[in-house]
Amino acid sequence: MKIDHLLVGIALLSFMACGPAVQTNKRPSEAGAAFLYWTMARTYPDGQFHTEKYSEALAQRQLEAQLRGGQNDWEPLGPANIGGRTLCLAIHPLDSNILWAGSASGGLWKTTKAGLGPNAWQRVETGHPVLAVGAIAIDSSNPKVMYIGTGEVYNLENSAPNVAFRTTRGTYGVGILKSTDGGVTWSKSLDWSYGDLRGVQDIQLNPLRSTTVFAATTEGLYRSYDAGKTWANIHPVRMAVDIALHPTDTTRLYVTYGSLDDQDVSGVYRTSDAGKTFAKLAGGLPASFSGKTLLAISPNQPNTLYASVGDAFAQKGLYKTANGGDTWTRINNTDVCKYQGWYSHDIAVHPLNPNIFIWTGIDTWKSVNGGTSVAQKTYWYKWIFGAVPAGGPEGPRDYVHADIHAVYYHPTDHNKVYSVSDGGIFVSYDGGESWSGRNGGFQTQQFYANMGHSTTNPKLSIGGMQDNSTAIYKGTPAWTRVLGGDGECAAINPLNDQILYGSSQYLNVYKSPDGGQSFFNVTPQEASAEEAAFNGPFELAPSNPNIMYFGAERLYRSEDGGDTSTPLTTDPVAEGDVILTIGVSPQNPDLLYCSTAPLVTNTARVFKIDAANNATTAMQGLPDRLCMDIAISPEDDRVAYAAFAGFNTDHVFKTTDGGETWQPSGKGLPDVPTNSLLIDPLQPNHVYVGNDLGVWLSQDAGASWALYSADAPQAMLAMHLGIAPPRKLRVGTYGLGVWQTDLAFVPTSAPAPRSVLARWDMSPNPATEATTAHLTFRQATTCSMRLLDAQGKTLWRLPKTFMPDGAYRQSIPLRHLPTGVYGLLLEGPNMREIKVLVKKE
Repeated sequence: MKIDHLLVGIALLSFMACGPAVQTNKRPSEAGAAFLYWTMARTYPDGQFHTEKYSEALAQRQLEAQLRGGQNDWEPLGPANIGGRTLCLAIHPLDSNILWAGSASGGLWKTTKAGLGPNAWQRVETGHPVLAVGAIAIDSSNPKVMYIGTGEVYNLENSAPNVAFRTTRGTYGVGILKSTDGGVTWSKSLDWSYGDLRGVQDIQLNPLRSTTVFAATTEGLYRSYDAGKTWANIHPVRMAVDIALHPTDTTRLYVTYGSLDDQDVSGVYRTSDAGKTFAKLAGGLPASFSGKTLLAISPNQPNTLYASVGDAFAQKGLYKTANGGDTWTRINNTDVCKYQGWYSHDIAVHPLNPNIFIWTGIDTWKSVNGGTSVAQKTYWYKWIFGAVPAGGPEGPRDYVHADIHAVYYHPTDHNKVYSVSDGGIFVSYDGGESWSGRNGGFQTQQFYANMGHSTTNPKLSIGGMQDNSTAIYKGTPAWTRVLGGDGECAAINPLNDQILYGSSQYLNVYKSPDGGQSFFNVTPQEASAEEAAFNGPFELAPSNPNIMYFGAERLYRSEDGGDTSTPLTTDPVAEGDVILTIGVSPQNPDLLYCSTAPLVTNTARVFKIDAANNATTAMQGLPDRLCMDIAISPEDDRVAYAAFAGFNTDHVFKTTDGGETWQPSGKGLPDVPTNSLLIDPLQPNHVYVGNDLGVWLSQDAGASWALYSADAPQAMLAMHLGIAPPRKLRVGTYGLGVWQTDLAFVPTSAPAPRSVLARWDMSPNPATEATTAHLTFRQATTCSMRLLDAQGKTLWRLPKTFMPDGAYRQSIPLRHLPTGVYGLLLEGPNMREIKVLVKKE
């Protein structure tokens, strides 16, 4: 069954890849393919998002961050002039300069400047693992009370071991959070931290009694009568999408349901008795549909409603009722959402005139005659390439980024309309006739690995972003957009900053000989006929950057910087599976590793390639998970590390014998998908990993790990790790743009003092009754220990104790402690070390 399901996934990707050509009025959809690429790494092989593992890992990260905070400063590098995928917006009811935005994987954001200016937006830390914010609601009677719904989900969860039916499962959701102090602090309201991947797609407050709250979720329609203290699932139909509340008769409510390619759950429902009973509406509405439906109710004529109904790959139509939903008429069949009826479309009605509305999908449309006709107002393809100033115009007045997820009329200034899209936030001041971006400082871009960094110029990097093309960093937060499509792998020739590489989906690779002013295609010709990963990989050999490798089904090699290339092997590397990542030896350009995704076979694999002898060897002893990155030691190419996604496995493995054997090397790392690896070439014992919660560092060649991103944003999906001068760790994230900090090792003329602590471990861990600390000292010393809870409170203490050189053991009682995550702190002269301990039942 697994192979069959995976082949369906390939078929779906092929459909999207071969969709409408890029023309002035049409663009191909890559949203589904992007979701598949992201989701496959996190669900393979059992088809499950293990959200409970993610929540446990976040507790570990928070404890480590508290104990290790203040280690290093993290600097955001932007882009500050390109918005990332955004799902929702909320306008403060008393101060229109205050806006809240929910991003797809960068959490919650706020502006107090109506989005105006180069630094208009700031990220809001909630204290919870919030990536996607799909809904925001503010209590108009008390704006300090707010709710946010988390998670981005577009289709029913499927527990089979496959990825094909999870094309549009988005990022982790933990339920609903609530704030009572205007967003300063947040607490759990509807707690889904330890469930399967779920999402909240809309939240509405009863306008007459704000303690009654409704939430459209993947599990059905929820209601709370006590301001979110308790919730009841009052209509448990899966995949609730949108809610429309009658403004004066609040016993009447409408809710829609829809899921990609699952027509059994689709429909528009109405309750007229405050949720006691629901009826599926017909009277002219489609009996079923394969996408989703978005509603708009006229505030001053609430019997008038519009329904934008989407099929998976086409608009079903725009429907209207004038009698509260008893009968409906299809008033317009313009294909506004086109090939993304499951993904991005919406409608908003003018607050005072039910005949005026804004209808969005790929672009923006407007009607002034109740839908008899609609006029297109924006065109996605008019975005500006090059560098636009942060907070400045991103295109002409008829430009809004494609894939518009939501549209809103301002509640009091009815000429003001906001929309949110895969390119951030846009506003119209003239009722939707003309538009401008409001993305200054809205650093929510979803970068893919790999990025490219100059070896000599700290003001030069290049990287690719989801649905936002490839962009070049030139030392300011205003990045220069180049190429098009979904930006993917990128690189810079380490010997010549003028030679840049970028790519778009499915291994379309481009080269620039003039610092990014112009690009030409260098995709291997034969690779174009093969399947390739959505983020098709290519790598430059560090010791000879004229040698390049490209990965599709086969490996391709170029010896002239990509200008020409030939297949390295006659047959596919893995029987038709696509290559995911490539790691080339820093010493030997003929030695490399690559990993493959199980799109044809049943197993994710890693291979070692000897290009000089045309030899391919499958690696043994590695987990059946997607290998996301491979790094080879610059000192000894028999030493290599491999990073793995998924859950319920070790996430870093190491070989010291050239791949003959592999051993787990992730002790101390959380059990979350791990995306990237980096070995410090000046200190090869220093190995960095990036995972779905941040960056970790091993200073002993992978024997132990500690959180390195304690002072970076929480829940930072670190997709790429690179080095930029002078000795900076540069991190490309999936949802928060690019960040940098100092590398841990600072070269000096004098050797660094050697720690007296040679080894430290705890076993068992996790533990139930007790655990034992095992320590080995190079010389006698005096140390103390403390066991801390997640808030830093000391629960157990070993006072300063003389510890002789050699081995030392210390038992730590745990029986009296509740289950959870704890920290063991070891302190002594010039020594402060931390280990994380998990207490189980």
